[in-house]
Amino acid sequence: MRSKIAVIAAGAALALALGGCSGTSSSNTPSGDDNGPLEISFLTGSAEGTGSAFTMDALVTEYGNDTTLSMDYLGADMDQKIQLMASQDALPTFFQVGTPSQIVELYETGKIVDLEPVLEELGVLDKLNPLSVDIIKNLYGGHLVGLPLEVAIEGFWYNEQIFADNGIEIPETWDDLADAAEQLESAGIQPFATAGKAGWPVTRLISGYISRDLGPDALPAIADGNAAFTDPEYVEGAEVISGFAEAGYFGEAPDALDYGPAEDLFLQGEAAMYYMGSWAISSFEDEERSLIGADNVGWFPVPNVDDGAGDSAQTPANVGLPMAVTAKTLTPQVKEFLTFLVENYGDVAMENLDLITGFATDVEPESALVSETLERVNSTSDSIGWFESIQSSKGTTASQEGATALVGGTLTPEQFMKQVQAAQE
Repeated sequence: MRSKIAVIAAGAALALALGGCSGTSSSNTPSGDDNGPLEISFLTGSAEGTGSAFTMDALVTEYGNDTTLSMDYLGADMDQKIQLMASQDALPTFFQVGTPSQIVELYETGKIVDLEPVLEELGVLDKLNPLSVDIIKNLYGGHLVGLPLEVAIEGFWYNEQIFADNGIEIPETWDDLADAAEQLESAGIQPFATAGKAGWPVTRLISGYISRDLGPDALPAIADGNAAFTDPEYVEGAEVISGFAEAGYFGEAPDALDYGPAEDLFLQGEAAMYYMGSWAISSFEDEERSLIGADNVGWFPVPNVDDGAGDSAQTPANVGLPMAVTAKTLTPQVKEFLTFLVENYGDVAMENLDLITGFATDVEPESALVSETLERVNSTSDSIGWFESIQSSKGTTASQEGATALVGGTLTPEQFMKQVQAAQE
């Protein structure tokens, strides 16, 4: 078995899960003058030796031509770090970035390039998964302003044995989901493992309900100024999740439960369901952590809302931290390497990490869960965003801190949505 490396990636919200990492500093200088060896600098959201850091290092080694790579690592202050580099005109050749509003600003100020015409010119645009292209263009102002180093779909992972033992069918509606949770709670089984302290797993549930109730345009309507988080139909989403917390479906003191311990509850069989992105597969397959075993893990999409305008075929999806390309350093040499990267990134990531990316690959996954998820990714044609996907850094913070208070019972749904809306304006 090839080594499985845990990679945490959740779009803009991933920044909260990233710890400070140290490593070789980036030179932040133009990458090659077409006369000497190519020097690539890369600001990565992965820890050293994992994910994009591992894959980029492997690609540079395979590329050869005396090409050198210097890497720096993003921490929780990623937005500030990137903003500082941009203000100093010192962005690296490639860098991962999460907050949609920041990516759009970097593009509009000419710091990064729209990669669609670049990759079309290089003849490799068809090497990108169409879903990943749609996700990026939908989230980041209609332009392909980054490369999809990962692709993740989101939904509910569940313990198949617990469901079977309790006669629970896969929920098709939110009423079914609530009924299943009530049945599990009555049987002494915690229905959901949810990291209320982290905040964003809670907001994912809220936006999941809202998108199924109001339809896929519910969040874009807020971004366009045609709706507000404080509108009653949006507050209803917070009311549903607050009600789950009050009923004990997230366990005791969910506002004190962080990402790792919440995941462990599911992996140890102490909770029946776990809403998360497909990046969590590596944890499911970690034999030291997962007592329930990967073969016991199933998946179902966010259920429909009765008479709602959304549909369970509309899948919350993200590309982790997409990799932007700095306009200043896009020399002919860099374009040659970029061609090589797009043609080979998917193969290297799948071969070594069983990692689903937005690049085409002929490598078959070793993991059954990865294989099943890859099939879902390839069959997904309609993606939707998440709660913070339309928000600034300020709005993201207000949402996630407020979500913790919401499930802790110190904010009402109305107060929560008022706080979120105020940060949006």
